[in-house]
Amino acid sequence: MSLIAEIRLSSPDFPLMDALSGVPDMRLRVEQAVAEHSDQPILFLWASGDDFETFEAALKSDTTVEDPTRIEDAGDRRLYRVQVTENTPMVLYPAEVETGTSRLSVSASAQGVDTRLRLPDREALSRFRDICTEQDVCLSLQGVYESNESSTATQYGISPKQQIALQTAIERGYYTVPRETTLEGIAAELNISRQAASERLRRGCRLLITNTLGPLETET
Repeated sequence: MSLIAEIRLSSPDFPLMDALSGVPDMRLRVEQAVAEHSDQPILFLWASGDDFETFEAALKSDTTVEDPTRIEDAGDRRLYRVQVTENTPMVLYPAEVETGTSRLSVSASAQGVDTRLRLPDREALSRFRDICTEQDVCLSLQGVYESNESSTATQYGISPKQQIALQTAIERGYYTVPRETTLEGIAAELNISRQAASERLRRGCRLLITNTLGPLETET
């Protein structure tokens, strides 16, 4: 059975750390990484949570990336395209290849890079940690658990669609304070209506609470 690990990686040499240092509440979520060469990917990033103008000005002087382009402005978040420069260390990709790891999600802030990974076993997780240590990257394990997706929905009584909606909301920061995305943003990512997204989250939350905490017992 594979493992799901939630990890924070910190290094001043990571891409975009200079640009993020001036906007401490800004959060970047990697929507897609496209690479002809693994050490120079093109990143598509959703940004939210801080001053966009300050961030965009900092992007132009950040030597870890080049050709920053704003692709979309959704009001409370913006989509950017950046090219990682040749001499910027890329830790995740070689570590993932060596350990047989699948990257499920990646986001970044001034505090570091938060990633959710699927690893074959604990030995692979240990090797992933060693690779980070060898490259002077600080790794903080936020959580690790066995992946058993086939039984998750059954165990907690939620449907697969509710499970996906809830996991998307967590990963995109819908439940953080302050929120890093909106209900409209969740709906757009799931390609459903705002009402459908709201219903999936509300019903999924109700089922999770009921099936983990149990129904409310009142005294007579």
